[in-house]
Amino acid sequence: MAANPCPEVANWLIQVVNPGVVNANKAIQIGSSDTISLHNGCTFPITIVFSVGGFGTIVLQPGQNSQALGGNNLNVTYDYWIENAGTVTGGPYAVQFGIGPLQIVIQSAQGGTLAIPNGGEIQFNSDAAYDISWTFANGQPANVWSPQPTVIPQGQSVVMRALAGANSQSLNFALDSSVGVRGGGTVKVNS
Repeated sequence: MAANPCPEVANWLIQVVNPGVVNANKAIQIGSSDTISLHNGCTFPITIVFSVGGFGTIVLQPGQNSQALGGNNLNVTYDYWIENAGTVTGGPYAVQFGIGPLQIVIQSAQGGTLAIPNGGEIQFNSDAAYDISWTFANGQPANVWSPQPTVIPQGQSVVMRALAGANSQSLNFALDSSVGVRGGGTVKVNS
């Protein structure tokens, strides 16, 4: 009996360079069993901070690589930021393992600035129900999600996939609750 071929698993190296930024692979989609490693090509120590549910906080000295992160058939998107001595120097950057959304946590109508790859997915996890509207950075209305609900519920929303019109865009979302709490955030798509 012939053996089944093993799927190839890759380790994606992400380079951090002076002044503490990622210059390539800023928002990548990789296989669910693939891993990433981060390399500090800076002349100073850096701290890499992952979004909630990610890989925590990693400190790398100049020239040092992180251990391989990911694998295990993940289907999720994580954001991360680069810091130098507590100051954010780069990000948000995104890595999507397999097919899985970036969780956007909404507290008191605030969502922050996040990133996903082109064609990536988001899912809100909200403290309350909010009306939601989307605009491009220039203020024009944006209808670039599938599906694109006009209300996000308390708890988890449906998973929304970025359509081609969202590619390389900064998309602002505005939130408004029934009790007048207003806020929002930004999702950068492959930018």
